[in-house]
Amino acid sequence: MSFFRRFASALLALALLVTLLPPAAAAEIAVTPVEASGPPPFINWPAQDSEGYLAMEWLEDEFVHIDEEAGRWVYLSHDLRILIERFHAVHQKRKLVYFIADIRFRGDQAFRAFLADPKNPARVLERPAVIARKNKVVYAQNGDLFSYRYYNKKKMGLIIRGGKVISKDTYTRALAAIPPLDELALYPNGHVEMSTPGINSPQDYLNRGATDVLAFGPILFQHGRKDDRLDKSFTHREPRSALGVIKPGHFVGIMVEGRNERSVGANLQFVADRLIERGCVEAFTLDGGQTAAMVFMGQEIMDPGIYSGFQQARRQQDIIGIGISPKVTK
Repeated sequence: MSFFRRFASALLALALLVTLLPPAAAAEIAVTPVEASGPPPFINWPAQDSEGYLAMEWLEDEFVHIDEEAGRWVYLSHDLRILIERFHAVHQKRKLVYFIADIRFRGDQAFRAFLADPKNPARVLERPAVIARKNKVVYAQNGDLFSYRYYNKKKMGLIIRGGKVISKDTYTRALAAIPPLDELALYPNGHVEMSTPGINSPQDYLNRGATDVLAFGPILFQHGRKDDRLDKSFTHREPRSALGVIKPGHFVGIMVEGRNERSVGANLQFVADRLIERGCVEAFTLDGGQTAAMVFMGQEIMDPGIYSGFQQARRQQDIIGIGISPKVTK
């Protein structure tokens, strides 16, 4: 066989192999790099076990470290490990500040929704930090602000809180609307599930044991591919909030500041790229703008920016969070 025939055969075999690969293996997500500076490595760790959680011989049940000036927040217990770092970057010639939270948990720990008022889940609103302090939540981000759609008589999406269906009114397919009402289901075993509208019914989620289902989005990426909608309706610079999954029990939260002097906000491609860099395999967009918030030990750690003359995170019906600590005080 001549060299050219062998070469052509090899190319044909390679092409056949690529067509047989699953989508996640056949495609590599293109990531736009960014130069960012964060705090120096943390060296004051307490004794830890083999998985990086607080060692049983440690004299207390919790370790908390807060250094706002340096931009670092640390929480350790026997089943929860959180490391938050603040980064400064220049992206597309504009200044940015963003926070990355590395969240690891085991046992009975899990993300869930914490309502401002469980008896009135759509009607009572409060600042994210107030909700966190009321429930003594260690770490939290904002949710989907479905109350805004409720009050303004807009399509709310598929909403479940505490195992109760609040809304079934959603789209029947994936859209590039703002928001597209993609769904994030939270389960008591720590598992999360991300889906576009029209695939699962409320009963499907309940049958699988979901306690909370949020509706916002879009899903940033899954199965090795970024969502095609990121280049359509989500290209403007705004404060952003999202949650990514590396593996069961290992999540990454991101909060991008905007609308202030030190940070202009970002598009969703930027958010997706940062989570991919951290090793996430899927990620979901939470509400952004003035709703976006990251809360640690009952305090908002970001600058919420200024919107309509106000410099506070928007009042909202709930937060999603993990961990309960008596050290979170009102």
